[in-house]
Amino acid sequence: MDGRLTPERDRALALELGPRAGAELRGAVIGAAWAEWRGETNRPEGSEAVLDYMDAVAALRDPRAIPFLIATSGTGQWAANALADLGAAAFPSVLAAASDPGEYSLRVAGGVTALRFMVEDGSLDTSQLERVRKVARDRLSGTQDYMVARDAVRLAVVLGDPELRRTVERIAADRTAAETLVSPYLSDGTRTRFYEDYLNSIQDDACRLLAGPVDFGPFRRPGPASKKD
Repeated sequence: MDGRLTPERDRALALELGPRAGAELRGAVIGAAWAEWRGETNRPEGSEAVLDYMDAVAALRDPRAIPFLIATSGTGQWAANALADLGAAAFPSVLAAASDPGEYSLRVAGGVTALRFMVEDGSLDTSQLERVRKVARDRLSGTQDYMVARDAVRLAVVLGDPELRRTVERIAADRTAAETLVSPYLSDGTRTRFYEDYLNSIQDDACRLLAGPVDFGPFRRPGPASKKD
């Protein structure tokens, strides 16, 4: 908690305390992870130590970690799994991230995947599921970043909604529909060289998802069980 970079500080993460850790220790790990993420330590440039802190936070199942998990959700599926582990506590923040078209596209995609994991878990009530369906409709409307569109297609199929399924069927069969959905531009406004590959990929994914069962990730991987403070 004193913020000093010592061997003991990093080795503590190797204990894999997860939700077995007490509330004070979990809070300290979350604070240390924020410091790593924000570059507030004197790590050498290019250090990947922050990844260990991300893994440690993901295993905590602590609602205090939700802002950190949202902020870092564009870095990999670990955050989406950790947010899904938190269920109802994380749902409002995840929904907000997935609903915001002005948000960093990888964080939107991470939010969409976390919502899909929650649907697969069966942890959402009827009202929450309706809000998730709206997110899926919105992310399959207009033009989206490829990663957002890809994850939204999968969410739409998992939801089992007939209208959303028809939308995915149209994307799978109609090249124009795929072209309308997937943006040819990167976040900096430059045109991607891989646009045709993206279109091929999203149509292939849509076909495979509709045929089911799927054999490609990201997959739901629950973390260790929580504990009571």
